[in-house]
Amino acid sequence: MIVTQKRNRKIIWRIKIGTCVLIFVILIGGCAKKPENTNLTAGMELVEQYDFQGAMEKFEQALLDKEDMELSYRGQGIAYMGLGNYADAETAFLNAIKFAGDRLTALEYDINYYLASAYMKQKKYAQAEEIYSAIITLKKKEKEAYYLRACAILRQNRYDEAIADFEKAFALDSGNLELVTDAYVEMQAAGFGEQGKTYVQAFLDKNKKLKDGEKGILYYYLEDYQNAQICLDNSIKGNDPKLSMILGQTYEKLGDMNYAAMVYQTYLDNNEPDAALYNSLGICLMNQQKYEEAAATFEKGIAMGSSAYLQELRFNQIVAKEYMGNFSEAKTMIQEYLKTYPDDEKAKKENEFLKTR
Repeated sequence: MIVTQKRNRKIIWRIKIGTCVLIFVILIGGCAKKPENTNLTAGMELVEQYDFQGAMEKFEQALLDKEDMELSYRGQGIAYMGLGNYADAETAFLNAIKFAGDRLTALEYDINYYLASAYMKQKKYAQAEEIYSAIITLKKKEKEAYYLRACAILRQNRYDEAIADFEKAFALDSGNLELVTDAYVEMQAAGFGEQGKTYVQAFLDKNKKLKDGEKGILYYYLEDYQNAQICLDNSIKGNDPKLSMILGQTYEKLGDMNYAAMVYQTYLDNNEPDAALYNSLGICLMNQQKYEEAAATFEKGIAMGSSAYLQELRFNQIVAKEYMGNFSEAKTMIQEYLKTYPDDEKAKKENEFLKTR
């Protein structure tokens, strides 16, 4: 079922832009009730492991076997998203919607969020905006839709309209620190960083009972790195990956790469492996021209297998190999990388560069 403003009740992934991939996984239990959906269930299990190529094969078989068609096309779309193939993801999600029933359920909203994300990844911002608007028409208090529509509008350079939507999202969840900082990141990326800071500052001023760690995060986004360091140092216990990440980045901004690396390494030495922190540590080591250590660090993150950072880790490892002067290995790795992520424009440019080496 498609929900648009023009055709009521017939379109509605959010991948958080610039950072990591966010997946709305299928309700496996719902599929398990149908024993014939064997490939569909197996495919979603592979999605949860970030094995998108393996998942694709399962979803293709599910479609051939005529398992649940809506869910199979949905799964195929998610796998395409994970592989960076957004045009085919769009097609898959549209096919999933064709197999929706007459009732608009949570599943249809979910698929349409994914479809809008595929549009966003292709810079089809007007189409994404239309989907978010349709959701808002049906769900007046859908915070996520207001936030994401603001992002789509912002990319169309309609700043005032975007701000109005951001403010509606803030009003629906006034104590949500992550929502405000995410909005700031979006505004900064669109060239409105200074305006974005006003919302971060207002959140800091309004919420008087924030913990030191929360204050530290806000100071970081306000680019007040001295106060960010003080607050984060006061709060960090070495077992919070998000605070460790922000503290490490704060020290990087302050130019203390050695201490930043120590923050990342301390967390990794004392906690479960974390792909995001392996990635940040590797980048930090690269910035110190410690390319062999960086490559080894990226490898540790890659070895985790199931990670939303797997693509970034693999690419960064290739760059580290290049800086090490190991062009032969880097060439082989970029070819393998492009088999998995064929639409990565940055990787294509890296491949062309390596061909000259």
